[in-house]
Amino acid sequence: MSDQNIKKFFIIIFTTSFFSLATALYVEYVLSFEPCILCIYQRIPYAIALLISLIAFFNGNKKTLLVILGLTFVASVLLSGYHVGIEKGIIEPIFSCTGENINALEKEEILKSLNNIQPDCKDVDFSLFGISLATLNFINSIVLTVVIVYIFRLSLIHISEPTRPY
Repeated sequence: MSDQNIKKFFIIIFTTSFFSLATALYVEYVLSFEPCILCIYQRIPYAIALLISLIAFFNGNKKTLLVILGLTFVASVLLSGYHVGIEKGIIEPIFSCTGENINALEKEEILKSLNNIQPDCKDVDFSLFGISLATLNFINSIVLTVVIVYIFRLSLIHISEPTRPY
């Protein structure tokens, strides 16, 4: 696979990552759905993918960046899979997804702390066609990981092929 084709691939990754982040922000700020902490963490791999895609587009060792990109989306698969497991009740959360415990004794402090509680990671507040955004992210991350591995393997085959004079 030529560097030009790999460059096109990074444009696709950039576009996919951009629209994934834009959708998450749209749901949060325009539709006013408060994300849980895991929903916010799941945005990080897409932000990293945006940065890697920009670097790869302008310069850099594209094959090394493909490896980093692949590892980024493997992390995204693990994170979103963990979140889906919590949503489905398969996995118990390792940490509290509902914010800080209320240790206050004063009425004003209790009321103030109630405003700062994050949504629970088990609750699916927003879904598209009956599928939670964490599940959609899990599917998207698996597909992107498989495609990145495939592109990387193609790039290795391209390196090992001898050039043929015409």
